[in-house]
Amino acid sequence: MRTLWIYSILILTMAFGLTACLDEKFDAPPHEKPEYQGQANITIRDFKAKYNSELVQITENDIITGIVTANDISGNLYKQIFIEDETGGLMLAIDRNNIYNDIRVGQRVFIEAKGLYMGKYGGMHQLGFRFSRNNDGVFSIGQMTWETARQKLFMHDYPKPDEVVPTAIGPGNIQEEHFGRLVILDAVYFENAGEPYSTSNEGSVQTLNRVIRFSSNPGVGITARMSSAANFASEIIPSGIGSVTGILTKFNTTNQILVRSLPDVNFEPNPDGWGMENSPWTVSWALENQDKQRSGWVKGYIVGAVQPGINETNPIDSNSDLAFEAPFIMDNYIVIAQTADETNWEKCLVVNLPSGSVMRTSLNLKDNPTLLGVEVSIRGAVEKMLGAAGLRVASGSAADFKLGGVGEEILSVAFSNTLLPFTGISVSGNQQWVFDGTYVCARMTGFFNSANYANEDWLISPVIDLSSYNAAHITFEQINRYANNTQDFTLWISKNYTDGNPGNAEWTQIAITTYSSGTSWNDWTNSGKLNIPAEYAGVNNVRIAFKYLSTDSRAGTWQVRNLKVISGPGIDGGGTDPGDDNFNTPLTIAQAMTSQNQNLVTWVEGYIVGAVKENVSTVTNASQVSFSQPFTLATNVLLADSPTETDFTKVLVVNLPAGKPLRSQVNLMDNPSNLGKQLKVKGNLRTYFGIPGLRDSEGEQADFVLSGSGTTDPTDPTDPTDPTDPTDPEAVQIFLETFGNGTHATLETRPKIADFTGYDNQDVTYSDPSNQCTIRTTSTLNAHVWMPANNDSYVIVEGINTSGYTNIALQFDFTGNGGTNANNLTIKVNGNEVSVPSVTVASNTFSTITVGDNIPASESLKIEFIAPGSSNTVGFRLDNIKLTGTQE
Repeated sequence: MRTLWIYSILILTMAFGLTACLDEKFDAPPHEKPEYQGQANITIRDFKAKYNSELVQITENDIITGIVTANDISGNLYKQIFIEDETGGLMLAIDRNNIYNDIRVGQRVFIEAKGLYMGKYGGMHQLGFRFSRNNDGVFSIGQMTWETARQKLFMHDYPKPDEVVPTAIGPGNIQEEHFGRLVILDAVYFENAGEPYSTSNEGSVQTLNRVIRFSSNPGVGITARMSSAANFASEIIPSGIGSVTGILTKFNTTNQILVRSLPDVNFEPNPDGWGMENSPWTVSWALENQDKQRSGWVKGYIVGAVQPGINETNPIDSNSDLAFEAPFIMDNYIVIAQTADETNWEKCLVVNLPSGSVMRTSLNLKDNPTLLGVEVSIRGAVEKMLGAAGLRVASGSAADFKLGGVGEEILSVAFSNTLLPFTGISVSGNQQWVFDGTYVCARMTGFFNSANYANEDWLISPVIDLSSYNAAHITFEQINRYANNTQDFTLWISKNYTDGNPGNAEWTQIAITTYSSGTSWNDWTNSGKLNIPAEYAGVNNVRIAFKYLSTDSRAGTWQVRNLKVISGPGIDGGGTDPGDDNFNTPLTIAQAMTSQNQNLVTWVEGYIVGAVKENVSTVTNASQVSFSQPFTLATNVLLADSPTETDFTKVLVVNLPAGKPLRSQVNLMDNPSNLGKQLKVKGNLRTYFGIPGLRDSEGEQADFVLSGSGTTDPTDPTDPTDPTDPTDPEAVQIFLETFGNGTHATLETRPKIADFTGYDNQDVTYSDPSNQCTIRTTSTLNAHVWMPANNDSYVIVEGINTSGYTNIALQFDFTGNGGTNANNLTIKVNGNEVSVPSVTVASNTFSTITVGDNIPASESLKIEFIAPGSSNTVGFRLDNIKLTGTQE
């Protein structure tokens, strides 16, 4: 059916008044509400399934309808709009700018699709027309003309923008049906916080990738495509946690989101929290969101326990089924609430305490009645239990709860790519605080052009809200050189600073007693847990500041990174803490890693995930540790906060003293079934094997607790990881390229990819279209590929024979000349982009990256390692490219 193209123009009446002359009323000019006389005969989901190919012309009288969910109003979308119905979403490609002037969000449209083309670009459906990029008769999907759109697309009724509601998706429920839809991502953060959304490239329009990660599962990322043509391109990406709304799209295997306009990025404070450890949900939120498959952290107050006789067949249905005061008889459940004096069962959450767990020992009111009314944060699944609202806990390890509001990250600033959200204030002198991309930190020095200059410069934090905390402390890493540390490098706190000259506010000094040695630019030293003065606890307008001083005769350099403000008391003056009182609240591995070399003797708890290999003195890369059998050294184990951790930069190495029960019962060489078990152990937090460690344990039975069932049982013949199981096919090495393992002396010339002759595999082809990459070494790293910063560069390996193999996986060693993330590297296999996991890698320290089991079998496999200049800001290093698989 064909109708006329109808524009919807609403003309507002204008009242003109002449003083004391006329009192006339004017009718609004007549206008017609757009109406389409036909009806849709196919849903968007069925339409996409019907024309599910790279390019196909529609020859049948298919009519679809949908509500417009996005247009080009901000400039971030280009010549496209999106529509959706109750079954799915679809992109319409239209060759016109400023489409939003005619087609508004909330407008219902009907599309008579016959004669148009459906196709895919990067696997993403779009409706448009055929297009020949090189005018050579080879067609792909492209844009329909505006004239064609006028003939095929018809409006119906007035726009109703309030009816456009995004679909909420999380890290675990991204489905094919979501692509093309308007979605909202809650509890997410930007990797690129502090940078502009986009920038032009020498005045021309470009689109940058800005990575969004889910706070509950940082391993899952979505790429936000941000155009420099967007009217918000120069705005700064916010830090912290918030929500992002946009159209979900994909490019091959990469999930992407298109933000429609700046209000789609909402990082306003969320009073209900985000379910993170440092931003837990409130009990009120958990009560309203039962059984919605939400898991995370919830904070409340312990107000009671469950009475005897209550179970799933005899559920809670009144206040008498709970005990809100002593005596408490049962130790298997506690009850938490929004306030410490709550006694209404319908306003409480029931929390299970798993049998034999640290949580049951530490939190049950039968044995710990003084915990009544104490604040607690607990990680679990928000779902009903015993007939009441609940929070179901899985393991009940020390990592699943925090008692008394201790250990929450109130502020965390890495200074990894900007000074933000801190602000530099120069009181005197021409030098100022800057971000140092070489050492990846905040840096201040009064030494310039071989001369010393007098300066007073402050680096001041954003507002910190301590109103919910009765104690907090500060920790950071620093390098201090060429100064009188205690005079020139100081830390201050204020509760009445607003902006401008810090001399206009009142400041209190926080003593720093632990500085670096001053002998090296690599001697990063932890400040220790510096207590925030008691008078600042409970205050909601606190700021901290680094104050730098120099003179024309002495101008030191101060470098700072990884600042955290954490709830709970610190250690005044960076002194010792015997740790005897924290058996029930041991440090997590992450906390232990940030508390190194302070003479801190304490309990820590984590999962046993591996061990350092033999003949290793200093761990500098992933190849020097083992996360799977066989284990060849009994002197140590690696602990992590996750039983599946395989990133060597996220582990704590524990010394197992000779001749003690700690070694005989725990080491993995003699006890391989301990892999995955939990270990709580007491010792001194100090470096071991050159990485964060725990040492000097007495090693007696009273100094550790081994618990849990582990991840594998090597005696179980049904275990597919059992090397003795003949039904388990063993993965074999198909390909390995080490780039010659040359030394610094043998690679002085740093040959280009095309000029290097020392490849391990002479039967494959190596190339670099950019001619940027070289084979080089450093004083600590043997032969590898160098991919220089800020330029697109490539390493292409083709001609690898993987035929006859299944379950093929790609591994490679990766680092940067500065901290970076592995997924800043793009990888294509046979022309298809594959997903690179999010792994944070330390500067010039190789991490082994594994790229799935999705590598195809091929007689001539091609692998492309691509370092885009926009994401390679430090210079990448690549080594030990390896393919493994199972022989058919």
